[in-house]
This record gives sequence, C-alpha cells and structure tokens, in this order.
Amino acid sequence: MLNKLNKTGSKKLIEGIRNQDKTVLQSLYANYFPTIKRLVIDNNGTEQDAKDVFQESIIIIYRKIKEGTFELTSSFKSYIYSVCRFIWIKQLSKNKENAEQQNVYLEYEDIAEISPDEYRKNEEYKLYQYHFKRLGKDCQKLLQLYLKKVPLKEIADELGIDSLQYIKRKKYKCKEQLIRYIKSDPNYNGSDGE
Repeated sequence: MLNKLNKTGSKKLIEGIRNQDKTVLQSLYANYFPTIKRLVIDNNGTEQDAKDVFQESIIIIYRKIKEGTFELTSSFKSYIYSVCRFIWIKQLSKNKENAEQQNVYLEYEDIAEISPDEYRKNEEYKLYQYHFKRLGKDCQKLLQLYLKKVPLKEIADELGIDSLQYIKRKKYKCKEQLIRYIKSDPNYNGSDGE
C-alpha cells in the first residue's frame, strides 16, 4: 500500500494515522521501521530503542495531524526518518558517553521537520500519561470527564455522587495528586510549571 506514495497516497496515509487505522499503521511499520532500525542500531542503539523511537515518532505525527500543524514538504519516508533521527539524537544526548558523537552527528544533519518544542511536549505527555495511570480509577475517570469539559453536574451523575461540592473537592485533590506525582518524578524538569 505504501510502496509508491504520491500526494494522494500521502493523504490516505495521513488520514489513516488520524483515524488510527490498524492496516495503515501496520503498513507504516512494515515499510518504514527497517530504515529506522538501521539508523538506531548504527548509532549505538538496540532494536528495542528503535521500536521506542518509531513509536514516539508516530505519536508526534499523530498529535501534529490532530492539532492541524502537520505539513508534509517532503516524502513521508523522509519526514518520518527526520522525526525519528531527531528523537534518537535527543536520546543520545541524555547519555553523556554519546554526547560527543551527538554533537558530531548534528553538525552534518539538518533537522527541520520537528522542533525541540515538539519533542519536549511529547516527553511531557509521556510523563503525564505514566503518572495519570498511577491515579485511582475514580480520579482517572473524574479528570478524563473534566478534561472533556463535561459539566460538573453530569460528572456527578456519571460517578453516582449527589454533591457538586464533593466533585469539586475530589477534582482538586486528584489534580493535586497528579501534579505531586509528576513533580516528584526525576524526569520532570519543571521549566513550564504546571
């Protein structure tokens, strides 16, 4: 399906990612992962590292598509390679032994397809997701409904609680717990506040 992508094929691919079409995602993996695997392994990584990088790139692309900020100015293969390359270089920079190699690599590569801000957002999102899953099921459900802008009265009905004041307090406590989890994480850098 993805072997001969033209503009129409790219549009179908982008729509498939937007809709989380399993066939498109499997095809994406089959067609593009081997190149990413080679990139990562050739630069001090493992196959698992390559899988993680590829997964992160799909998440970033998906989020850009959903936000309406995705712009394809090259082939999709070049685009995903560029995103993966950027992610892997950032991963290398976390390891001090690889910092010098990363600097050399950056000198020869122009990384224009993904900004450091997009990478940072993805890292923050992963941190948020990890700690969100640590919350109790009631807190998760309450915060999910709140983030979807469901009115407090409907949230109270959904959770089987009569008191709006209780829902407000519970939401506040759940949110504070999530913030505490995130701020106590060693990967939290705190540059953006809450």
